[in-house]
Amino acid sequence: MAMYYFNLNDHDTVVDIDGTDLPDLGAARIHATGVARELTSNGGGILTQSWSGWTMSVQDEHGTELFSLTMSDFGDGNPEK
Repeated sequence: MAMYYFNLNDHDTVVDIDGTDLPDLGAARIHATGVARELTSNGGGILTQSWSGWTMSVQDEHGTELFSLTMSDFGDGNPEK
């Protein structure tokens, strides 16, 4: 198992200070995709906003970026549409 950190970036960075313990990089990709879909869904709540320009940077316990996702690829989160 290894720790992975899922940071959100736009003009600012929302840092994942807790991280998630996962078995491997494949599991980290699956987790990142699920988090991105959940955050960008049009289900309402405080996170209904446009995700245009946001990315999720996934890092290992050493701070090395392993991959990133473009949040708007999973939905724009805009309830007006």
